[in-house]
Amino acid sequence: MKKRIAAEWEPAIGVMFAWPLFLPHKLVQEFAKDTHVYLLVSDDEAIEAAKRTFDEWEVDPTRVTYVKVSQGDDCSWPRDFGPHALFDERGEQHLLGPSYLFSTPFANVGHDAPLLAPDFEEHPIDEFESDGKDDLAAGQIAKALGVDFIKLPFAFTGGNMLTDGVNSIISTEILLFENRYKGFSDDEYFSQVAEVTGMTNYTVLSDYEDLNLNHIDCLAKPIDDRRIIVLRFPKSHPHYDIVEHIVDTELAGATNSYGEPWEIIRLDTDYFGEDGGVAAYSNSLILNKCVYVPMYGIHTDEGALETFRAALPGYDVKGFTFVLDDEPESSDIPREDYEEIGWQSFDVLHCRTRAVWDSKMLYVRATRPLGTVCAGEPYRVHATIVAYSGEELTEGMPKLHWRANGGAWTSADLEAAATREVFTAEIPGQAAGTTVEYYVECSDASGRHEFAPRVAPAGTYSYVVR
Repeated sequence: MKKRIAAEWEPAIGVMFAWPLFLPHKLVQEFAKDTHVYLLVSDDEAIEAAKRTFDEWEVDPTRVTYVKVSQGDDCSWPRDFGPHALFDERGEQHLLGPSYLFSTPFANVGHDAPLLAPDFEEHPIDEFESDGKDDLAAGQIAKALGVDFIKLPFAFTGGNMLTDGVNSIISTEILLFENRYKGFSDDEYFSQVAEVTGMTNYTVLSDYEDLNLNHIDCLAKPIDDRRIIVLRFPKSHPHYDIVEHIVDTELAGATNSYGEPWEIIRLDTDYFGEDGGVAAYSNSLILNKCVYVPMYGIHTDEGALETFRAALPGYDVKGFTFVLDDEPESSDIPREDYEEIGWQSFDVLHCRTRAVWDSKMLYVRATRPLGTVCAGEPYRVHATIVAYSGEELTEGMPKLHWRANGGAWTSADLEAAATREVFTAEIPGQAAGTTVEYYVECSDASGRHEFAPRVAPAGTYSYVVR
């Protein structure tokens, strides 16, 4: 098995976020319907307060698990201090805890920009005093979940470390700045990341905004192992040209885990509020078969939802506004931290949530055509399948399902290839102009049943024969 960090869209058993709540109550209610909630709390008093609120909101108490953690200044950001799910060569899950002693530092644009304290002022990072509480939280989460924990010596901030679950990691360079400050050269950092995670295709993009966190999840979001959504700033934004340069040169020149260029999907955004920030729709959450997207009450909101729906057919794409005047007092939101809405340009839905991945997941991934499939030529599908439960695949599995031009589905057995955990089957050659859709299905003796893509057959892979 290949050692790797799970991607956001892989099978999860729940979602974690913090109390006091930094999320709109309708989103919390939706999470409790869609999955299991792991609520990060400081003590028993917080648990009782949360229970009273959830009872008022008619949240099923059996859908909530309370996890006691140390809570520092960044307690609302489990994305950043929280643990990464690592699967090792034996198929065992570990949780990786990033070093989180400098909160989330700021920087300006520029390859030699100094690291700044997270206080919206031009203060050097060595003036920042951490209480160390958030640095402890990942280990406490791992203990509560009963998963082996590995503490990392380097910064590996979750909002600035996005993976495809195969071999690729994408960050912005502020993460390098922080690790340089901790004493790691860039080469030492990349070497340690590769050794710990098994992932070696590391892309670092330039920072894109002055005096900001510059986290990758406020600019871009991989939505699978080949495609990435990237915000398009309004042309009047002072950093429009910087972002376009990053997209046209740095990201366009990067490759995914298969050595192919990333497919880049642009998502238009615009200003909101009075601080000059833009709506960070990329700071959304893919969780199992849903996409939860922040809404800002501006004209680009609906287009953002449509971009996600077009890119991820079959997923339930849901938008959530966060107007503070519409939130019940019982949510205990620290309202003094926000203005009219609870979403900001650098602190949004993705920052405040984190999946709890299934340690026994059935992992299914399928190839897609690189280049043209020519008329009359068959296309061979390769599927990587790992039953992390250790159980056998069920009889008759895995299967490849395909159809031409929306017709009836045809099924074929995927046969084990010489390479371990890889299975193959062939889609016969078709006439030019034919649209072929396909998906892979698998189940194992643990009772898990998965597809690639996960939302199949509502969403499928496809190609047009030329």
